[in-house]
Amino acid sequence: MQQKTEQQKSPFNNTAILRWCNISIRTLHIACAGVSLGGIIQQQPDAGSVGWYFALVLTGVILLLLEWLHDRHWPHRGKGLLVQCHTLLAAAAMLLPALSVVFIWLALILGSVGSHMPRRYRHWSIFYGPEKKEMGKRAENSG
Repeated sequence: MQQKTEQQKSPFNNTAILRWCNISIRTLHIACAGVSLGGIIQQQPDAGSVGWYFALVLTGVILLLLEWLHDRHWPHRGKGLLVQCHTLLAAAAMLLPALSVVFIWLALILGSVGSHMPRRYRHWSIFYGPEKKEMGKRAENSG
């Protein structure tokens, strides 16, 4: 069994800070998505939802940056590919307003599936295949 260093034990190490930032921003992103989708479904005027849309896009961009900091290989892994599809669906919703409800629902479903699918699929790479298990690395890079 591997012993943790003092920095790994600290709740303020870089990995812990990035994880808590990711959880916080993801929570805000989900809240903004819920309000935005509710506004679209209820056919609310756009003027009242511009701030929510802006916050939704901003939190999405921050999540992309946090993922990039955590794992430089994520764009070609299962989780990154789903994020790219998620982003395309959201963009399609803005470009085709008549179908926005459908695209936003699909983006929401894809985001939920991507967040909760098993690690072996989230970390599978179109370039390298299944994730290589390294002793001691799995605990550090989980997520």
